[in-house]
Amino acid sequence: MRIRVVSWNVDSRPTGLLDAKVDLLRQLRPDFALLQEIGRPVYRALLPHPSAHERMHRRSRVFAWGALSTDLCNPRASEYRLGCAVLGLSGTVLLDAQVLDRAPFEVRDPVRPGFLWRTVAARAALSTGDLLTVCSFHGRQPSGQPAAALQRAFHTGIAGWLTGVPGPVVFGIDAGPPALEGTDPLLGPGPTHHLYPVLRAGNDHLWATLELEVLAIECLSEGAAAAGSDHALLLADLELRSP
Repeated sequence: MRIRVVSWNVDSRPTGLLDAKVDLLRQLRPDFALLQEIGRPVYRALLPHPSAHERMHRRSRVFAWGALSTDLCNPRASEYRLGCAVLGLSGTVLLDAQVLDRAPFEVRDPVRPGFLWRTVAARAALSTGDLLTVCSFHGRQPSGQPAAALQRAFHTGIAGWLTGVPGPVVFGIDAGPPALEGTDPLLGPGPTHHLYPVLRAGNDHLWATLELEVLAIECLSEGAAAAGSDHALLLADLELRSP
């Protein structure tokens, strides 16, 4: 089965071009969108409320379902907080979604909540009946501690969580500026999990497990910039291998 995936830091600041972002995703029609730095207004625009008139709802919505990290956090994050999202087209079904509150992040409050709203993982069913785990992460930036220590804790926690997740799995991340010295347990070389790199542009990465074969990849820099983002959009067409 062919699966189209995009990973993109949409840059949901008020200066962003909301309609252009929605239109770009509508044109690409990915089966799964792994989005970072996304606010609730952009998220809601991609998923118009189902209480709207049914014909309008079907025509206007881009995705059939979604999971937003700032909605999943406990307590729910502020309306102004930017988070991560996973969204899926019709033909896929959301089974469950979570922030990585069970990941082995070696940090405590007040830092830990800031880690969680930068993570979201969803378990989805495909039309073939196969199951897929799709994740979106946004790299932890310096905040009261050395940047390298925060980045290592974030990457180590996600990598440790991934080792226990059966394939197929795909994740996208805006990792932020690299601060680590030596081996990075999440982004390699020699990561501690079982995924391989599919595509990278600057600090943005897309990874997948070996059950997913790469058919085509594209880095959309100009289109993403025209839509008001300072990050390239990573696009990959993947084939789910038969067991």
